Amino acid sequence: MNISWIKNLIEKINISFSSKKINSPSVKIKNETENRIDKAIIYQGLSYSDAKDLVESVIDQKLMVFKNEAKLEYENRANEFGSLLKEKLSGLPEEEIAKLKDPDTQLALLEAATISGRKQNKDLRGVLADLVIHRIKNDQTGKEELKNIVYNEAISTIGKITSDQLKIITLCYLLRYVSFLNINSWEAFQDYFSKNISPFIDFNNSDSQFQHIEYAGCGSIGIGSWSLDKIYQLEYAFLFQNDITEQEITELGIDDELKNKFIGKKESGGFIIRLRNKQALEKYLDDQNTETETKKKIVDLYERKIKSTGDVRKEVEEKIDIGKKVFEVWEKNLKHLNLTSVGIAIGATYFEQITGEKIDINIWIN
Repeated sequence: MNISWIKNLIEKINISFSSKKINSPSVKIKNETENRIDKAIIYQGLSYSDAKDLVESVIDQKLMVFKNEAKLEYENRANEFGSLLKEKLSGLPEEEIAKLKDPDTQLALLEAATISGRKQNKDLRGVLADLVIHRIKNDQTGKEELKNIVYNEAISTIGKITSDQLKIITLCYLLRYVSFLNINSWEAFQDYFSKNISPFIDFNNSDSQFQHIEYAGCGSIGIGSWSLDKIYQLEYAFLFQNDITEQEITELGIDDELKNKFIGKKESGGFIIRLRNKQALEKYLDDQNTETETKKKIVDLYERKIKSTGDVRKEVEEKIDIGKKVFEVWEKNLKHLNLTSVGIAIGATYFEQITGEKIDINIWIN
């Protein structure tokens, strides 16, 4: 901000006034060297009323300039938000656009437009536009009243959080709350980190950032914590399997047809069970009508071959470019963060804004 008006104010206060004030006994200073009246501190004759008027005058004049500049900037930002929103609205069917008639939806739109005009962050305007679209698309029949409230609160809350906090919320959402079902190989896992995690990994990881997230109602900081290597071990267990020997497969006593469906051979020469985790394996075996005893033997073997959490972390750090950084960031503060429904809505929407991918949040907000 230009602070020249402060300098002008100081200069105005320090000027010499009329001879009447110079002659005032209260302001005469005798200079013994030159035997004259010294005017250097003549400003002491300025009354409180004069000073008050002067300050108000200077500030009013400067604020008038700022008001015009602020108005223009506000309009530019609000127009940018409007353009984004109109573009997104153009892809909606008429029955969804008609939901804008709802007073509650209109109030959410007004709130989003107001915040957009106040804030400089362009990403924030994109998130607000997406939140408004989600709010419009949400069912208005009353069956999803909770989601209406969550999206309304998410729109209001966006104005309270920083860009860094948007990244923190989104990264927590991705690492702790979301399992990506399309990860079926190490290449896909590496691609997941590159496209979905790396955009959110750089932020100010201070305690105050997390405290403000809690204050804003997006999450809470608990004394407990989540282990990221345990999350990976459970969600993507097939990536962290030790080799299964041919003898161990033979001991399962399953026919070749079933064996060929879910057991594959590794480059190392050993074998692997190709299902992503224990839950997926159990469901698959149930769908195949596998006998209870055989199912138990297969699941037990699968679990025995999963590497320890320490080995999981080591492998992620070695094979993933940002793997080590992800664990470092997680260990400092993220492992203690629990998101609220509002935090989840904001995280999912910001993820969509940055990556272009969509995540259905109905599993957490219903």
